[in-house]
Amino acid sequence: MNCYFFGTFNPIHLGHIEIARQVKTNGFDKIIFVPSYIPPHKSTIETISYFHRLNMVKLAVKEENVLDIESKLKPPSYTYRTIQHLPEFNKEKINFIIGYDQFFQIENWKEPQFLKENLNFIVIPRRFKNGQTINERAFEYFKNKGYTYKILNINFLDVSSDMIRKFIQEGKDITGLTLKEVKEYIENNGLYKKLAQRESVD
Repeated sequence: MNCYFFGTFNPIHLGHIEIARQVKTNGFDKIIFVPSYIPPHKSTIETISYFHRLNMVKLAVKEENVLDIESKLKPPSYTYRTIQHLPEFNKEKINFIIGYDQFFQIENWKEPQFLKENLNFIVIPRRFKNGQTINERAFEYFKNKGYTYKILNINFLDVSSDMIRKFIQEGKDITGLTLKEVKEYIENNGLYKKLAQRESVD
């Protein structure tokens, strides 16, 4: 049974990899990474080319665990469009990794009814700085609306793509934030040095 991990991966980091590792232990055979081609919610100033992001994901998790599909579809990269091209579509609900905050915004996404009918959401709770834990009663709304979801209690690494981009612009070492192969790819291609810095969530 596969589980899909959609994301901008700008760049992919150890936090992404650890989430995938821990999700896999919950009964999945494979975690398939799907890099977003033209994310509808991201600034093109912040996001480097799909080609580079795709290459870094392949370096991080091996090519057989990466689905290069969104570059072949009509932009922008709306999730509901991509879902229709997955091999499991129309056969079974598709397992879909999503962050806690994103899940609570799901009805603002394109075609939320379609997503509700076709996705089994694997919800990753965020780490609250004040030690607060996730309140499962907050999910009652989605349960009553017919969403299928599972909340996973996993450990987080304190790293983000935004942090890596900022470190690179400030000339700081990113060792320990992403894999060695990804770090070398970034350095060899001079990535993120000239990007305008804006607040974003990766």
